[in-house]
Amino acid sequence: MNTMTTAQLQAALLHTCDVIIDAEGMLTNLDTIIGDGDHGIGMKTGFSALQTLLQGRQFEDAYTLMKESGMMLLKVMGGTSGVIFGTLFIGGLSALKDKDPVTVQDFAEYIDLGTQAIARRGKVSRGDKTMYDALSSARDAMLESAQAGDDVSAFFLAGADGARVGAEATKPMQSRMGRSKNFRDRTVGHPDSGAVSTSLIFKAFADYFA
Repeated sequence: MNTMTTAQLQAALLHTCDVIIDAEGMLTNLDTIIGDGDHGIGMKTGFSALQTLLQGRQFEDAYTLMKESGMMLLKVMGGTSGVIFGTLFIGGLSALKDKDPVTVQDFAEYIDLGTQAIARRGKVSRGDKTMYDALSSARDAMLESAQAGDDVSAFFLAGADGARVGAEATKPMQSRMGRSKNFRDRTVGHPDSGAVSTSLIFKAFADYFA
């Protein structure tokens, strides 16, 4: 099967909320080493609010689900993380318009457009040691998987593997963006916390659809 319903996507998002909330301590510890230590708290705050939204609503289509999810993250998280992770959800919405159910090709386009939106908004590229390293790697893997005609499970597994590789690749980098760039050499040897969060999101989707 290469399609997913709105209800399935909502359930996958709820599972993702659980994963991000549970990872708050790990993300906070990581961000304390190479940042200001608030990333895990911000992610938990945003995804706790998203969890409340998802538990109390039924959504008519994937477009509405992703739009309201992204707007919630923008509103609650604030700061750079709110803008970036909110954009991840709303930047590619045009790919989901009038699509029900959503195919893997639709979702790959959705992630691709969202990735492009983040690159424009954050003025980031690969190698800057940000969440974009994990996201763009996941995007590339999902586009390839969709083109190959993979089913939903293999599609999200490809995205999770791509995001994991992208996050791991940030370890030897020196941060060039955001507050962590002030820590210079201290950032070398540790993965970017935003990239790790991104990899957790894609892994949560893969685990659900597995």
